[in-house]
Amino acid sequence: MAWIITKDLINDDKRREGCKSIDFKNQKECTERFRMLDDDGEVYYEGLATPDAVFAPLYDLGMPDAGCTEIQYYKNGKWETL
Repeated sequence: MAWIITKDLINDDKRREGCKSIDFKNQKECTERFRMLDDDGEVYYEGLATPDAVFAPLYDLGMPDAGCTEIQYYKNGKWETL
């Protein structure tokens, strides 16, 4: 399980990584696009994750860092909330 923030919309677009099992020099395993939002629907972060990461980005970074309450994955041409 691993994930990486590719766009940080609240902290000057700094890149953040949450890695538990892969080397980010080879990011091929992070194939799932996600974004995290607050209660008002404002997008705070966008990133890539391995298929098994599911809620990990939200629990590891989104909630504690920015109070995000929702994670969405890009599937079939649209954003879907988990």
